[in-house]
Amino acid sequence: MNLDYVKEVFSLEGRQAVVTGASSGIGRGIAVSLANLGAHVALLGRNQEGLDETERQIREKGGSCESYQVDITVEDQVEEFFQKHQDLHGQMDIFVANAGINYRAELLETEMEAVDRIINTDFKGTLYGVIRAGRIMKKQKSGNIVVITSINGISAMGNLAVYSSIKYAQEGLVKALASSLGPYGVRVNSCAPGVILSNMNRNVYGEEENLKAKLKSIPLGRIGQPRDIGDVVACMVSDGFRFMTGTTVLVDGGELMRGMQKQD
Repeated sequence: MNLDYVKEVFSLEGRQAVVTGASSGIGRGIAVSLANLGAHVALLGRNQEGLDETERQIREKGGSCESYQVDITVEDQVEEFFQKHQDLHGQMDIFVANAGINYRAELLETEMEAVDRIINTDFKGTLYGVIRAGRIMKKQKSGNIVVITSINGISAMGNLAVYSSIKYAQEGLVKALASSLGPYGVRVNSCAPGVILSNMNRNVYGEEENLKAKLKSIPLGRIGQPRDIGDVVACMVSDGFRFMTGTTVLVDGGELMRGMQKQD
């Protein structure tokens, strides 16, 4: 194996990365993977205890990071973070918009209060971040933005009506931003996970009956883990994917391939 070539293509050494929702689950998996490939990672989240654990996992493997307790639904907090980060580092090479919440309900049974919460977090919170990251990267004429969407933003599920709708909106946001920032050397893509075990769904798939039902629709025969997404995202922002923008990368164990998503 030509290790020099591997390092040239996939190393993230010297790059400044930011991951939202990094205190647990997919966000933690992404942050750890980025750090393992050499990036310095700024960890954003509301749960400081969770951020501390992510920091610990990164540092014990020799990685470099720092954490910020930020609520992405509060625009002033997002603005303050970006200013601090630029003052400290002077560049932003990777921005991963991962933070989000889920909401299970059929559309006709949807509560408007829940709609407001998911719009504020999954859409407006994402928007606050990618706009600011995009401005920085446009000015420096380089960078990578990745939005973590969902296979439900590719094929909607009835009992995840509003969540699926917001994920479709995120996919549209990625395409629009990729078109706008491409001429400035900035790549914008999305990663659409299938079922990844996390705090958001542990109560569902912790039940054996639900787990067995879901596994029937996943050709690889298992539930995904946060590292499954982390390693993919770390590769997406590397030079190995330098000619890819405006693209959705599905990481779902083959669930959509069967075209038989089951409402669980």
